[in-house]
Amino acid sequence: MESTRSPASLSRSGHRFPDLQGFADVTRFITLTIALSGLQFVWSVETGHGSPYLLSLGLQKSAVSLVWLAGPLSGLITQPLVGFLSDNCTSKLGRRRPYIIGATVSAIVCLTIIGWAREIAGGRQAATVWLAVVAFYVLDFAINCIQASLRAIIVDMLPASRQDDGTTWASRMIGIGNVLGYLMGFLDLPRLLPFLGSTQMQILTTIASVSLSLTVFVTCYYTKEVPITHPSVHASDSFKVFSSLFASLRTLPAAIKQIFRIQFFAWIGWFPFLFYSTTYVADLYVANHGSPDNKAISDEATRAGSLAMFIHAASALVFSIVLPAFTYSAAAVASASSSSPRHHSSTLGNSSSPLLSILRNISNIWHRIQKKVSISLTTIWIISLCVFAVPLFSTAVISTTNSAMVLMGISGFSWAVGIWVPFSLLGEIISSTSGQSADSGHNGGARGNDDYTQVASIDTDVGGIPLETIEQGNSRDDVHFRRSRSGSRGSNISGTTNDEDIIGRELETQDPGKSMSAGTVLGLHNVFVVIPQFLTTLASSLIFALFEYMDRSHPKTEGGQHAKEIGIVLCLGGVSATIGAYQAWKLSRF
Repeated sequence: MESTRSPASLSRSGHRFPDLQGFADVTRFITLTIALSGLQFVWSVETGHGSPYLLSLGLQKSAVSLVWLAGPLSGLITQPLVGFLSDNCTSKLGRRRPYIIGATVSAIVCLTIIGWAREIAGGRQAATVWLAVVAFYVLDFAINCIQASLRAIIVDMLPASRQDDGTTWASRMIGIGNVLGYLMGFLDLPRLLPFLGSTQMQILTTIASVSLSLTVFVTCYYTKEVPITHPSVHASDSFKVFSSLFASLRTLPAAIKQIFRIQFFAWIGWFPFLFYSTTYVADLYVANHGSPDNKAISDEATRAGSLAMFIHAASALVFSIVLPAFTYSAAAVASASSSSPRHHSSTLGNSSSPLLSILRNISNIWHRIQKKVSISLTTIWIISLCVFAVPLFSTAVISTTNSAMVLMGISGFSWAVGIWVPFSLLGEIISSTSGQSADSGHNGGARGNDDYTQVASIDTDVGGIPLETIEQGNSRDDVHFRRSRSGSRGSNISGTTNDEDIIGRELETQDPGKSMSAGTVLGLHNVFVVIPQFLTTLASSLIFALFEYMDRSHPKTEGGQHAKEIGIVLCLGGVSATIGAYQAWKLSRF
């Protein structure tokens, strides 16, 4: 009997509903995105345990802050450059996998050096410190290289109608990596796993290396790329590489530029939150429970800060699982409405079996609920930024650790949306315009996205994720976004603002012979995520220096003063998050 499964488990209106035949899709999405969980685990180990480890080696606090400049520096340089170069890579392994594999090897070497720096340096303190610092710097560059390539390969492998599903699974994998990474902070690893090392850091780096290598292997093994033969720019022409990279920024569609603006303001709020939340919660704990000079109180405060970040990560993971069921994407709606009727019939068939009848009724009820409550990706992004501003502003008035814990949990909602929706919107635009270019015979960018894999045929399951539910003859229709039949700009399938016309207008004005490459666009996107880190670092340093100057003649021994200073920085982040929400609203009105 011919399969009747609807695209992406969507109804005609584009909403998701339970699909008993969707297990294969789930496993394929897992293999495509699982490497992000291993990468995020590595990142959480570095950010959560790197500073205490460097201090234990004898590095001064002022020098530790310079070490963490490696993050924004590597992001500013590596991601756009690797994205552009991988777009033009002609390796037989494909465009992204050579960079993923090479950077993974580098990351594992760096993690090993970090964990055993003292042993490698022969116990010499100066050599140990330099070895660890250099390893951390190289590790940051490797992490950014892997991240840029993994994000790009998701866009490459999926058609526009499945970009939201791909980024949804990516956010879930990031959440899993975060939760596991922060969870390690509560465990006594030398007692539990003594065979992996003698110190906490040695065991953490070993586990991180194993998790990264295994997850990257799964993604690279099951994701097959078609090598390109005619790159637009050769890597040896360095001047042309950089000139083409920045020329791409000037010629990007207006919707992508607006997404960049939103991210710029959003991340001015996110960076101080991620950097200082642990210290903020810990200082509140000290202020409520005793003196910071008390070793036991100090240790408990550190654990309270770690617990707060764990709550944040766990909340984000839960929301990343739940929220996609109540949202819809423009590309999925377009694909569902453009497919032939036979693709929209019930996945449960027409059997008269009582069990199937019950399941069919449950499916229909679930679908009707979703149709009433589902909102668009852009709308939920606006809401998330507004919600994020609330905890940031609240830091100026709260005074208890429990209140701070609640705020951390609330912010998990915004974090789940922030690492999902922007990439979904970018992926849909890139994949859709690349699909048009493929129809026109263009040989660049993310080609051939009408199937889940760039090598397997529509009936092949090995080495990729086939989209067996979209007709090959309708690829052009699948990437065109239609306005509502009523012609009203403000209406859509759920009665909310039709912000999905954003992508439609970009496609209507897109030159058919011109495509956008995923690596280049995502690399440029990261520039607008990284620049706020420099700005927030400078602003927070000035604020902290001002408070230090004011308090110099009146030294304080009680806790809480750092929480007040950090609260001011976070409030400024709240102002920027509010501006980001306004910019997201403007995006919905394009």
